[in-house]
Amino acid sequence: MYGIMLIVVLVLTGGVIAFIGDRLGSKVGKKKLSLFGLRPRHTSILVTIITGILITTVTFGILAIASKDVRTALFGMNKLKAELNEKQSMLEEASGALVNVKNDLNTTKEEYAKSKKDLEETQEDLEIAQQAAELLRQEQVALQNRNQELWSDNQTLIEHNQSLAENNQFLLANNESLKADNLELEKTNNDLQEGIENIRERPIIYRVGELLASGVIKKTDDPVKIQNDLNQIIALANSKIIDRLGTEGSKDGVWIYPIEYQKAMDRLKQAKGDTVIRLIVAANLVKGDPVLTELEMHPNRVVYQENEFVYQKIYNVPIDGSNSEMLISDFLRNVNMTAINNGILPNPLTGTVGVINGNQIYAIEKALAENRGKDVLISAFAAADTEVLGPLRLHIYLKNETEQEINHE
Repeated sequence: MYGIMLIVVLVLTGGVIAFIGDRLGSKVGKKKLSLFGLRPRHTSILVTIITGILITTVTFGILAIASKDVRTALFGMNKLKAELNEKQSMLEEASGALVNVKNDLNTTKEEYAKSKKDLEETQEDLEIAQQAAELLRQEQVALQNRNQELWSDNQTLIEHNQSLAENNQFLLANNESLKADNLELEKTNNDLQEGIENIRERPIIYRVGELLASGVIKKTDDPVKIQNDLNQIIALANSKIIDRLGTEGSKDGVWIYPIEYQKAMDRLKQAKGDTVIRLIVAANLVKGDPVLTELEMHPNRVVYQENEFVYQKIYNVPIDGSNSEMLISDFLRNVNMTAINNGILPNPLTGTVGVINGNQIYAIEKALAENRGKDVLISAFAAADTEVLGPLRLHIYLKNETEQEINHE
């Protein structure tokens, strides 16, 4: 739009100047005016020339005023050419520099590719080194753990060595005692040999497995108190032997292996609660022989509390009333087995753990006789708190099939 406007202005300006020049030339010609002493006709020509000059001048003036490019074309062409040549030289230099840059870029790309390859190789080497470092770290941890284990084992061995040294001192200290015990055992063996030779001629006073005496030793940290309690149980056994055999027939009374006695003392010192002690005859005894005895030890506890359920079973009572004794025996045998399984110690000879009086047996037989032909539930409950040592005393309940209580003793 700017170029179109400029052309329109130039056309209008040229037309106006031409019109003015024409009018001036006509007036000059008509009035026969003379400029600079020239003839009128020549003056008219001069006016026409001046008008043309003005048109050209005004045109270039307007173009110069309106456009910087026109001013540059009219007045700065040489400068423009010089600048163009300078720019051309700079372009050539820039092209050369660009070629150099391209060459440098290609060189740089090659170096970059090489560096990238070297970096990848370095990265791989780094990963391998990291893996090796991790393996070394794991091996170090394993070695530290192993070192700790070895140190702990070493401490354990040191403690064990100290314990062995203490045991060795203890064994050395007891060596003389063992020698004396050995001599005593040899003497006892000779006595036993004599007893075997005479056993057919003398009656057996105690049978192997027979219970001599028993008791409970309370938990205490006082070794003297423990030894006194153990000796009291042994004294009780000696008293029973004297009651049966007399003072002369009992000979030396209860005889316990010294090692067994010492082991019992050690266990009692380390016990976490009360302990049941039972003295059991270790061999058949004839009158005049020492009573060889074994020490039985069991942790004590309350097996049954008062009125605690023990056992029950349903029996069908025959119509004719037969087999009542067999039913009662079977029930008591099952009660006995249940109590043993729960922890009550049985008599070594009889295998029983409790006592039942004749009145209870009679009451049970009577109740069974009253319920002939019926199913009867017989239940046993502890009559009092009962510990491991026993004996177990019972309350026995009988109920018929209508769940009515029949008997309670």
